[in-house]
Amino acid sequence: MTTTTSYTPTRLRLREQDLVGKVAVITGASRGIGRSVALNLASRGCGILGTCSRVESIHLIDSLDHSIVGIYKDTNSTSKPKIIGLAANILSPTCAQDIADALTKHFSGRVDIFINNAAIPFAGNLGELTINEIQESMIGNIQTPVLIVEELVKRKMFQPESRIVHMSSVRVRQPWSKQLMYGATKSAGESMCRTWAQAFGGREEKFSFMAGTTANAVSTGLTQTDSVMQCPPEDLEGFKQEFITPQSLPRFGQPEDVADVVGLLCSHDARWITGCVVSASGGGIKLQ
Repeated sequence: MTTTTSYTPTRLRLREQDLVGKVAVITGASRGIGRSVALNLASRGCGILGTCSRVESIHLIDSLDHSIVGIYKDTNSTSKPKIIGLAANILSPTCAQDIADALTKHFSGRVDIFINNAAIPFAGNLGELTINEIQESMIGNIQTPVLIVEELVKRKMFQPESRIVHMSSVRVRQPWSKQLMYGATKSAGESMCRTWAQAFGGREEKFSFMAGTTANAVSTGLTQTDSVMQCPPEDLEGFKQEFITPQSLPRFGQPEDVADVVGLLCSHDARWITGCVVSASGGGIKLQ
């Protein structure tokens, strides 16, 4: 019988200010893993351009800003980073341009970190998939991330030693018949990271302005986010049995568990890690 370990949430705190002056774009920053990543990076001094799918969700990013204001006030620090919310749906054909324009407006046209977090998680039964489900999965999970990186490269917004992190999933290696497109498109993102790593590290003169840039994917396991908790109870229990039981650390993953892994990849200490897939699954998926 598997014993589920307990977990005590980490209090939001001011961290080492190793990202002061840097700017991160985080898609899907209004909740879940994206929000936790934004808090991690902002607490280290990084400016944040966080996107959400609807204007009505901007207030969630504003509340993130209020949280960061609080921890900086508590330490009497005056260097609180700027946090900007932007409604930029990953299904919109102008998503990439909107992000680049916002960087120009609010951050002098620079970016040091791109976290590809937002995704279309359609669940659909094999033999019943619609053209719309297939197309939206490919647009949101492949086309838009490619266009965002392309736009930031074309405008030469990426800085030397930038970081690109693609949020992948254990579904790439532990498939489920109801998430064909999700697993397939997450796998494509891992492949894109390998190509970005090869091109942007310094080997190609065309991209010398961003030499030293790394690109990695993070394979996330079952994480206690709003979207997961909204699953039908029977599906949720099935997921717990499927994922938590074989984990080396047998508990429900938390957004901050994943955010701390992403935060590591965004640091100078991770400068020698690129083109890799890092597992943030409590040992559910063991990568070599």
